[in-house]
Amino acid sequence: MTENEGRRLDWRLRWSVLVPFAAGFFLSTYFRTVNALLSPHLIADLRLTAGDLGLLTSAYFFTTALFQAPLGLLIDRYGPRRVQAALMAVAAVGVLIFAIGQERTMLMIGRAIMGIGAAGALMTSFQAVILWFPPRRWPFFNGCILGIGNLGSLAATFPTEIVLRFANWRDLMIGVAAISVLVSLITLGMAPKSETRSKGMTLYQQIIAMRQIYRDRMFWRLAPMYAATVGGMFAFQGLWSGPWLKDVGHLLPNEIAGDLLVVSILQIVNYLVVGSLAEALGRRGVGLVQIVGVGTGLYLVSQLPLLLPSGDYRWLVLFGVGLLANINVLCFPIMARRFPAALMGRANTALNLVVFAGAFIAQYAVGAIIDLFPAETPGAYPLVAYQVSFGVTILFQILSWAWYMVPVRDPRPSQSP
Repeated sequence: MTENEGRRLDWRLRWSVLVPFAAGFFLSTYFRTVNALLSPHLIADLRLTAGDLGLLTSAYFFTTALFQAPLGLLIDRYGPRRVQAALMAVAAVGVLIFAIGQERTMLMIGRAIMGIGAAGALMTSFQAVILWFPPRRWPFFNGCILGIGNLGSLAATFPTEIVLRFANWRDLMIGVAAISVLVSLITLGMAPKSETRSKGMTLYQQIIAMRQIYRDRMFWRLAPMYAATVGGMFAFQGLWSGPWLKDVGHLLPNEIAGDLLVVSILQIVNYLVVGSLAEALGRRGVGLVQIVGVGTGLYLVSQLPLLLPSGDYRWLVLFGVGLLANINVLCFPIMARRFPAALMGRANTALNLVVFAGAFIAQYAVGAIIDLFPAETPGAYPLVAYQVSFGVTILFQILSWAWYMVPVRDPRPSQSP
């Protein structure tokens, strides 16, 4: 093989990995965040309370979290290509049920199935990166998939607002279901096939091997902070940012969509830059553990304006969500370097489980706390409701970050450089 042929093959491999898996993650971020913009329509059509809205939206996070353990087993046994293609087809079914449901229970079932279908979008992507690229490039290629895929949260803002001017929300979601089927077919036909390293193991052996993950000190150092900060961020961006900007920031729907669009653009920039930044700092002796700790601390500071009596400093909050919240994505290469390749799917999904569990708890808890305070008008909530609910989530984030920052003597070496 000539040098030019090798380069063409390398670029072909990059595209065959990045395009289908980034497309799946694009849809998962769209599913996760679109309810922030759909919430007025859902309230009007179904007469939902804040608690109802929180529970409906958080059903997605609940089933995503619940599916993480079997997901890790499936990825390690069947590989990311087949698992992701199958799950995208499941997601399409959930979106369709959500779109045609006429009452709260059916919509909740649809969101729950969407959560199962989207459960593997990020984890299969990370597994594909581990299988096809060298360890030193993992943060960079993870960042590429995250950056491209996070266009889904961008699409769930102003572009969706424009579509809703010409179509109702049900027609919109039927279109999303069709796109989900297309992504499933693209993944099956385009993504590279891979040999799975757990195929010779029994299911029992796969499950027993997971003890190595849950006994790891670094896992229990990362997991609480990741669950509290990223879970809380998912809850805010995916639902409560819209009502907060409306009731506290006094913004109009098109202004809210514009603000959330900026957040999504900042997240894309963050994802594309953070991997390269981690590589550059790593060459200067700064480890991923230190980068995550400092970045998370700055994120917590940026969220304090949520406790103020106005939205005057909303841009500090939104810039924090956009540029700092996702620094914790570096937790995945930290975990990946501690375990053998055959255990990677289960290690990543174990961490992802606590994230979506945190998102489910945070999203529902915020709605439940808000419901403790009488609504001023249907769909409009008082300032104190937001201050108390966000204050509780920020407190848990600070406590989990403090736990992460406590030095722990860990004699165990990483599995890869």
